[in-house]
Amino acid sequence: MTKKIAILVFILFLSSNLYAQYAAQLSPAGTVLKGTNRGGAYVGIYDGAFGVLGQFRHGIGGYSDVGLKAGIIDLDSNSPEGDVGFTLGIDTKYQVMEVRIMDPIDLSVGAVFELVKFNHFNNLVVGGTLIGSYPIELKNGRKLNPFGRLIMGFERGDPSGASAETDFNLALNMGCTLELSGSTEALAEFQVDSDVAALLIGLSFGL
Repeated sequence: MTKKIAILVFILFLSSNLYAQYAAQLSPAGTVLKGTNRGGAYVGIYDGAFGVLGQFRHGIGGYSDVGLKAGIIDLDSNSPEGDVGFTLGIDTKYQVMEVRIMDPIDLSVGAVFELVKFNHFNNLVVGGTLIGSYPIELKNGRKLNPFGRLIMGFERGDPSGASAETDFNLALNMGCTLELSGSTEALAEFQVDSDVAALLIGLSFGL
């Protein structure tokens, strides 16, 4: 049964037609503590584009937080449709499993909204997310936290400048954070979907 589910997800992933999602996950499954904040600054190297992004996360309750992501995206200047645009995203997470209380992994479910706007096209993504991670304590006492996110949702865009299209899509993000100090983490993340690949690197820090 598990093998059949994996094959089905893989087929859906290959058959999707995602134009572009630029605001990646940028955090493991664990949520920000209630009443506290985290910020982040990242650069994204996309297939045909370069971006600078920022993130702000706020803990809103037990095992839940909300994040705001924004960035500027510069499409390849060699492209006849190249221009500079922006992305704005809002997401929320609710943690349902935690390694600290003897669960096998950290696991969160959530929702995401993202708007990408350029001169020649707009794109809107609305969907649900499943985020898993597993913190590993290194010999020096710092933590390494690999994570992955599956996003399932609907996307509406007009990549050709004609009428907008709506599609159901799947996309996968895989990344890792490395604790540098008590409040600062380095992050590297690889984003995979049917149309756009990206590498994002940056820092996350307490505010």
